[in-house]
Amino acid sequence: MKKGLLLAFGSYIAWGFLSIFWKLLSGVDAYEVFSYRILSTMLTMLLYFLFFGRMKKLKTEISGLLANKSELLSMILASFLISINWLVFIYAVGHGQATAASLGYYINPLFSVLLAVIFLKEKLENFTKISLAFALLGVLILTIQSGHLPIISILLPISFGTYGLIKKNVTISSDVAMFVETIIVTPFVLIFILFFAKHTPSDYTVSQIIYLILSGIITAIPLLLFAEALKQAPLNVVGFVQYINPTIQLAVAIFLFHETFKLENLYGFTAIWLAIIVFTIGQVMLMKKTKNMVK
Repeated sequence: MKKGLLLAFGSYIAWGFLSIFWKLLSGVDAYEVFSYRILSTMLTMLLYFLFFGRMKKLKTEISGLLANKSELLSMILASFLISINWLVFIYAVGHGQATAASLGYYINPLFSVLLAVIFLKEKLENFTKISLAFALLGVLILTIQSGHLPIISILLPISFGTYGLIKKNVTISSDVAMFVETIIVTPFVLIFILFFAKHTPSDYTVSQIIYLILSGIITAIPLLLFAEALKQAPLNVVGFVQYINPTIQLAVAIFLFHETFKLENLYGFTAIWLAIIVFTIGQVMLMKKTKNMVK
């Protein structure tokens, strides 16, 4: 479990600082960055399977996926949802809205709980109801303050939360899933790059080309760390450290990107943080209760 938690810390810390990497590519159109990220990740995962002798595993799991129509449909939907999530995040960082992105990832776990209640008919504990109320209050405050709905802060949890819900029906391993998700979207990004992109690789600087090539590795490493963490420790234990990610993102947005964070914004974020505190305390109490019942 200790090893699992360390791996989880590693993955969430990496995800937290990932905005710095995408900021380096802010001079490149967000749609183009996203497209090359898809291609680079797909090629990175293919090399991963080749070098680590896991091609047999890849072929076996893909064959099983193709034979299971409902699971294949789930993977197709998941591919487009994670693509929306990646694109929105890249756009947010490149357009000075990393703070809004961090808020989205604060909300994400609570939104996932809401989806589980609606679609999986899971029971809503009292502490969860309070958490959701605080989260809704936080979003409402930020909406009133800004005069518009924080679209990025809403799109990120909706896309990632729904992605997680759909992936519950998928049995293939995380590394194979990542390859499949990117290869499904690859034809679409190739069409975009060839016919609709504003720039060609020759228009980019050498550093931008290097960053675009490395984007696949940058994407794959945290996910593989997280997948390994889940093998070593239970999801409910790993989940307690997930707020490291948006906390780092928020700190990076304010102190490195120098995004505006007004004092009045603190009210909305405080409501979100209260939601997280109540949710976390409730989860701990629920775990202890369950453990005592087992004894």
